[in-house]
Amino acid sequence: MNGTRLEAVLEDVRAVLLDVDDTIVDTQEAMVTAGTRAAAAIWPHRTDDHRAMAQRYYDDPGRWFPRYASGEVAFDDMRAGRLAEVATAYGLEVPADAHRSFEDAYAPAFRGAQRLFPDVPELLEAADRLGLPVALLTNSALAPTRVKLEVLDLADRFDVVVTTDTLGFGKPDRRVYVEACRLMGVEPAQVVCVGDSLEWDVLGAQAAGLRAVWLDRAGRGTTEQVASVRRLDELAAALDHRFGPPVTDR
Repeated sequence: MNGTRLEAVLEDVRAVLLDVDDTIVDTQEAMVTAGTRAAAAIWPHRTDDHRAMAQRYYDDPGRWFPRYASGEVAFDDMRAGRLAEVATAYGLEVPADAHRSFEDAYAPAFRGAQRLFPDVPELLEAADRLGLPVALLTNSALAPTRVKLEVLDLADRFDVVVTTDTLGFGKPDRRVYVEACRLMGVEPAQVVCVGDSLEWDVLGAQAAGLRAVWLDRAGRGTTEQVASVRRLDELAAALDHRFGPPVTDR
């Protein structure tokens, strides 16, 4: 944990706001798996490059996804831009039917590749025990978010799910954090935002008046003065310790 004590961040917290992609769901692996299938459908002759193409699509060096999250470009334009960037990097043309081929191959593979991180249930169970509502705030669109939740049998778990479709933009615009808090009926100062993006889930949340905990699964560390955990079950244990009944010897 860096800089800020986790116990201080959780003081008087009344709700949890969770990121989705690469926080509760292994979106990187799902996207790379699906993207490998899509690249094979579009450029079948580049067999040795398909997974690397998919990884580049996920890494998004052209930063198309942040432009989408800010409301600058539409979802389909974001996908087209990322695909064109991959083609350019590999010296390829984008075929006329590429976007249809991409979707036909990508969608079923993406659905089948959804995996919940194993530390998620413990956090959700802790929140339930303590009566803390849990909402989702993601920069993904509603449709792919719904796919993830349905596949993982979580479609009815969260009363509040805020996506980029909700206001037309996403994190780190302060209004989306405030809207999520409003929908939960909890003041921002009593909500802790948890996610894997230091920029979006921590610094953006703090700028909007929320508490924040960085999920640093890779143990990268940061010079920012923020509370962090490596796993969500660490946060669950901290919540239980902070709000649970005192333990006494018998």
